[in-house]
Amino acid sequence: MYGNRSGTETTPPTAAPPDHLRETARTRSRRSAGNVQRSSWLTGVVVAVLAALVALLAGSPALAAPTSSESPRSVSTRPTIVLVHGAFAGASSWDEVSSALGKDGYRTVAVSLPLSGTVADIATVRAALDAVAGPKVVVGHSYGGFVISDATAGRGDVTALVYTAAFVPAAGESIIGLGAGYAPAAFLAPGHLTFDSAGRATITSTSFRDDFAQDLSPRLAATLDRAQTPTDLSILFAPSGDVAWPTIPSWYAVSGADRVIDPALQRYMAARAGATTVTFDDASHAGGFTHYSARFTKLVEQAATRP
Repeated sequence: MYGNRSGTETTPPTAAPPDHLRETARTRSRRSAGNVQRSSWLTGVVVAVLAALVALLAGSPALAAPTSSESPRSVSTRPTIVLVHGAFAGASSWDEVSSALGKDGYRTVAVSLPLSGTVADIATVRAALDAVAGPKVVVGHSYGGFVISDATAGRGDVTALVYTAAFVPAAGESIIGLGAGYAPAAFLAPGHLTFDSAGRATITSTSFRDDFAQDLSPRLAATLDRAQTPTDLSILFAPSGDVAWPTIPSWYAVSGADRVIDPALQRYMAARAGATTVTFDDASHAGGFTHYSARFTKLVEQAATRP
């Protein structure tokens, strides 16, 4: 708003003004009276309208509190979905699932594991959970399943665990111990791993698609290959601590053509955890969150909306 500027008053002469000046004065007087009348009328209208609105709002709950077609749980207490990747991967591996969940109204957090050892990885997930207010559904792939089983133990803010082609250890179990008696991971074949100066491993580009993502196009498999985080292989031998799945409901998507975790081992771990289980028959180790991402997203949402 801008302020009005006041003019300077001039004292009129004592002699009677000429006729044309007297006419101007009468005209101004009539205009002033008209302006006052219009101003009073407009003020009355504004007051009347405001009074009517106040009365209408006071008596109309529909205007005071707009209704929503969504249930209170789906709006105010809808859980955040926390996504945890596995070994030889990065947080970007969840891009398709995260995008689909976002379109359905869910907030997602994709955690980046350092993959430097189980202690640091579990601490990273716990810190991420502490930073997110409200209820959470925690999702893990591969080694990420081992991590979330430990990181969510004893937490009251995690309502569900969801696994895809993931390890689900009992307390004291290691990944290498879980795999005893089952087909070994394809990347353990000679020449399929390369090591950096710190001794951390990645799957070679020539082996990555066949070992990890054979159901994906070469282009998409190459994208996952480039996103690999070098992994300390000590994670294969470290024992699990206390785990959450005996007390938190779980869901599991078995990858039926997995070459990293034997599908038979996946079914065993899912059954032991009492998980609601689906099987993606032709899925590779990465297939659950890429080729089958739409179906896996629905499984996550099923876990998120359980009664």
